[in-house]
Amino acid sequence: MEIKKAAEMIEKEIKAKGFSIEYTKGLTGKVYSAAKRCFIPYILTRKSLYVACHQLSHVLGNVYIKGKSKRDLIELRAEEYAHKKMKELGFSVPREMTERATKLIGRKISRPKKRFLRLYLNQKKSVGGKLQKIWEDQNKKDQEIKLEGINF
Repeated sequence: MEIKKAAEMIEKEIKAKGFSIEYTKGLTGKVYSAAKRCFIPYILTRKSLYVACHQLSHVLGNVYIKGKSKRDLIELRAEEYAHKKMKELGFSVPREMTERATKLIGRKISRPKKRFLRLYLNQKKSVGGKLQKIWEDQNKKDQEIKLEGINF
């Protein structure tokens, strides 16, 4: 399948959900569900097609679970969907995009930890080193889970 046909299919799916499409210059995307707006790059390459597939998963809402889903899980599901959709369309996923996805999920996981560290440890609210111990235990658990093992 040609990229142009795949692009038309992706755009058609986004519009079918009632979202307007606006184009970005780089390989970035964003979905505003309440305003029904989807920002995707012009789909000219496999990389831009991948970003559009990722945003499509947010539009379809298949990355959320009832209640409040954690951002890292939402992004992980969106990346998995984008990989699956690219394969359905008959395109291989560029290696750079897989690496980028791994880094994105890693940032989403580490962000709350950095916030925790900044709020509690730097402000010396750690009573008797208990928070420091919790932090160290969590870091040990995270070292056992390797992001490289994520199968897209």
